[in-house]
Amino acid sequence: MAKDNKNFFKTKNSWSEIKDQLLGCYLTPYFQKVLMTGQPIFYVDCFAGKGKFDDGKDGSPRIALQVRDGCLSRTTLGNGRGQIDTCFIDLNYAQELSVNIADFDNANGRPNVISGKYEDKIEGLLSGKRGVNVFLYIDPYGIRALDSGLFDKFETYGFRTLEMLINFNSFGFFRDTCRVMKVDYQNDEALQDLDDLVEYEPTKVSATKQSEDLLTRIAGGDYWKAIVTNYNEGRINGFQAEKRLSAEYKQRLRQRYGYVLDMPIRLKPGQRPKYRMIHVCDHEDGCFLMAQNMQKRKDELFINVQQEGQLSLIDVVPTMTSTAENELVTTDEIKAKLKEHLARFSGDVRITTLLATFVNDYGLLCQFRMIYDILEEMKSCGMIDIERTPAVTITGKQSAFWEETKGKQIVIRRIKP
Repeated sequence: MAKDNKNFFKTKNSWSEIKDQLLGCYLTPYFQKVLMTGQPIFYVDCFAGKGKFDDGKDGSPRIALQVRDGCLSRTTLGNGRGQIDTCFIDLNYAQELSVNIADFDNANGRPNVISGKYEDKIEGLLSGKRGVNVFLYIDPYGIRALDSGLFDKFETYGFRTLEMLINFNSFGFFRDTCRVMKVDYQNDEALQDLDDLVEYEPTKVSATKQSEDLLTRIAGGDYWKAIVTNYNEGRINGFQAEKRLSAEYKQRLRQRYGYVLDMPIRLKPGQRPKYRMIHVCDHEDGCFLMAQNMQKRKDELFINVQQEGQLSLIDVVPTMTSTAENELVTTDEIKAKLKEHLARFSGDVRITTLLATFVNDYGLLCQFRMIYDILEEMKSCGMIDIERTPAVTITGKQSAFWEETKGKQIVIRRIKP
């Protein structure tokens, strides 16, 4: 339970900084890429808060609007600059939010502030957006709002594209499942001191059918019961239970959406994640862009906060790297997984497709630079061919780019022995 909800927006804590950095750094390439198609964007912050913390630091609404204005100022199309409509929902602070983002009422459009509950408002907002590119930032005040039934409905609305960035309090959710099933977790270090996982509106559950149904709606199934049972039997500990729960939750989202990535947020290696930021989309470009963003944020977090100036094992062992789960993996292990993944494609495959499906299946194992090096090695061994279009640069040199942008394409072709 939150320690002091009245001070929730008094000071922007480190967890909010990380979440907003992940959001802001992704919105820039996302807005730019979609704007170049000339198709409209509808951005919704579903739990917007005040827009600015009492200490003067910007919240997610102001960050998104700054990115909007920056991208629109740099994008010029034949028929205009493109369109980004923005909407901010909040039950408790709509009036303060309106004041705090009033300076963004400009030529790029007036931000729409809606007072009310996300659960009550979102379907009405989205029902008329067929053919529009929709992005939902879902950072709920409590897990109760994460209704999987709503996520299923969104997929049926006929958007041109849909992306969601969801804050999932996985440890808090597992703690609640234990409470509902009357399983003792008090002595498990993974589930102690969860009061610092601050929620503005903590979800209250008990050993009742009503609470059981609530958790099943959030999870999108009752798979959590088997996890709690295994935990109660001592087959898994709290850390393993949370990881399995998160994996099952992502798999449930994949029943509706093609690509699901997550980044556990922790400040120190080995520390329990405060939450997981889960990205959901239905197209490979979005998955690729978010994977790049998550890797950069992970590395920055490790260098600037977690490492605290100390050398780590991967600093002195260049054949190893750390995954998003803070697990060590060797280059040879990644190489084996990449070979296995390539074998799933019967013909040529674009590099963006290859990488998006790879991280979707295996998670964020390493920077893409390491994968590019492995592909070059596979090419030199005669296992694959790498075909770039254009094959040469304007100066006549052989192309060496790795990222597909407008007018640039990379095809990976397996060479049969």
